Amino acid sequence: MAICIIVGHGKSKSGGYDSGAVNGNYHEFKIAREIARYAADYYNETYGEQCDLMNYNGNLYLSERIKQANLKKYNFVAEIHLNAGGGTGPEVYYSIGSAKGKAIAAAISKNISKAFGIRNRGAKTKRGANGDYFGIIRQTSMEAVLVETVFIDTKDLDNVKTAAGQRACGIAIAKAIAS
Repeated sequence: MAICIIVGHGKSKSGGYDSGAVNGNYHEFKIAREIARYAADYYNETYGEQCDLMNYNGNLYLSERIKQANLKKYNFVAEIHLNAGGGTGPEVYYSIGSAKGKAIAAAISKNISKAFGIRNRGAKTKRGANGDYFGIIRQTSMEAVLVETVFIDTKDLDNVKTAAGQRACGIAIAKAIAS
């Protein structure tokens, strides 16, 4: 099975840096990229399948991330983010009507929640004008999820401020994907 962990944000539509949500010196992209790296590293070290890491340097637009995922014909992709808007706990989006996506999304959300002892917001879908709202889900040809790990603008951030917390989050994601 070909798997890819993708870092959300990075390169903006204007060509500059898109940090995603920001809380003081904490940037969504910078934290998400470390969580994604730990997830891919753990998966590669622990399981017998290859897990690629995409957009670690933030040099790909969303459209380029989607194009590369489709060209490489992954079986599964997970794009890593941090949430914002006040709240607590992980939530993971999957494609509308996908039982397999729902199961993977639920496992990821549960593992992150358990790793940090925080609320589990669960597996969710979000509808847009053309079906699934998120491009990484709507425009890829494989099973895909968008992982909102924790909230960057609440005390949730404390869980992933450190390398240890980022590693714990990444491992939780990798274990859920493997299951």
